[in-house]
Amino acid sequence: MGAKKINILLVGYGKMGKIIYDNADFINGKVVTIYDPAYPDYRKPIEEIDVSNIDVAIEFTHPRHGFYNVQKLLYKKIPVVTGTTGWFKRISEIAKQFNPENYTLVYGANFSVGMNLLYRIVEESAKLVNSIDLYDVFGLESHHREKVDSPSGTAKVLAEIIQKNIPAKNKAVFELNNRPLEEGEFSFTSIRAGNIIGYHEIGFDSDFDEIKLMHNAKNRKGFAIGALLAAKYAVQNKGYHDFKDIFKQVISD
Repeated sequence: MGAKKINILLVGYGKMGKIIYDNADFINGKVVTIYDPAYPDYRKPIEEIDVSNIDVAIEFTHPRHGFYNVQKLLYKKIPVVTGTTGWFKRISEIAKQFNPENYTLVYGANFSVGMNLLYRIVEESAKLVNSIDLYDVFGLESHHREKVDSPSGTAKVLAEIIQKNIPAKNKAVFELNNRPLEEGEFSFTSIRAGNIIGYHEIGFDSDFDEIKLMHNAKNRKGFAIGALLAAKYAVQNKGYHDFKDIFKQVISD
């Protein structure tokens, strides 16, 4: 007999949701229930959904709804994976309500496998640059014109990696406001245009050369695969986990 199928409750049937649905077999999974109020067939409220046969929920919706969706899903005592950004500062509120020892939540600013590899490349590069003290640093992120949050959650993570590993750069400036950068600041620019799926770049600039590290998403499949791998991990591991922190364990399972 083959391994048991992982039954998935999919919350959000937008661009990401559809790709997760189409690729669920990657983890021997199957989307058995969908919630998305934009579709008449999937409007049954989360509170009323029967989860007796659900192994994990994957939530990709809107920053306005992410916090409340996760609350409702955890209340049903099922593992949750969420890629909805813009509300992660409230994770502590969720933890107070739902003890991480008894519940499972995997959250991430970016579930792309390639981007999580870039996080580690940027971290090691920043450490090297910090030891040389010859380079200034900058960031750039580009997304489609319909993206709600700016800067992206991924840009914030990259900025935190720079700040942690280059102490002289202790503040990311996402809006210059028509002034020069002050000591300790570095610029991180956002672009919104067309149908750009996701582009992130970190640059190190000196008097004599420039180094650029970048990730360009060709499509959303890489994000979906990462979210599905996180779902497989969530079924087996309790607690609250930032995807970037457990990435090595997730891809080695």
